[in-house]
Amino acid sequence: MRAARLAAGLAAIALLAGCGSGAAPKNHVHLTAFEQHGRTLFIRSCGSCHALADAGTSGIVGPALNQPWAASRIREVIADGPGQMPAGLLSGNAAAAVAAYIAAATGG
Repeated sequence: MRAARLAAGLAAIALLAGCGSGAAPKNHVHLTAFEQHGRTLFIRSCGSCHALADAGTSGIVGPALNQPWAASRIREVIADGPGQMPAGLLSGNAAAAVAAYIAAATGG
């Protein structure tokens, strides 16, 4: 009995050791270099507010982004900054990269 609890405890520790590592989840999609750059920017600039499974983020201030999103719609949202989101948080190439990443990650 004690050995079984020890084994279960060690398994739980091993499982938790990967948490927060920044590693891509198992359902990670293949990304272009541009989309990968967008993923990095998303984690840094958006992930504290938005949950996105592919990015491994779990923000709760803004809506979860796990449903399909078109890149054009994401660019509009970034520019407009609805709700608590600041308008123009990213611009130019950075906004385009994040939009391309979210579209790729969500199948938009």
